[in-house]
Amino acid sequence: MGYGKYSAVGRGLNKIFVGGILSIFSFIPLLGSILALVGLILTLVGLNEASQVEYDYKTAFMLSIAAIVLNVLGLFLPFMNLIASILNFAVVYCICNTTAAILDAEGDGDTAAKGRFVWKLYVVCTIIMVVCGLLALIPGVVILAALVIIPTAIASVVAGIQYLIFLYRASNFLS
Repeated sequence: MGYGKYSAVGRGLNKIFVGGILSIFSFIPLLGSILALVGLILTLVGLNEASQVEYDYKTAFMLSIAAIVLNVLGLFLPFMNLIASILNFAVVYCICNTTAAILDAEGDGDTAAKGRFVWKLYVVCTIIMVVCGLLALIPGVVILAALVIIPTAIASVVAGIQYLIFLYRASNFLS
């Protein structure tokens, strides 16, 4: 199990996990927005806590801040949301890859393998979503993009669930 410095990573990952769970409820009018904001703050606090031990979590923290800024800009310039999607993937990659390396060192290879699977699933979904987002800007191709984006959205939900499971297992092991 995680001792000393890795227990801080476990606590940080737990905050990211809880933040992810809260963000699921963002579809609920008003309350969902509040829960999503609390989830976002918890995620940033968790990344900051974990970054005290491993620098790559600080990278994920900074990328998260940049993605938030781009999502806000995306309200006025829609293509910014595509860039934010890429940054959000980079955040997941940093978290999964860094955590997997720690888990390997600490003796939990199964959970580490799950983390590596999760970021690979995320990269496929992100690439397809970005390509579909670009195709949707071309008149006449919108229907094709919509047909491809539906199964990709389902795969993204599966990836999100797998990510939460990974965070839960990793935080329990390292705490």
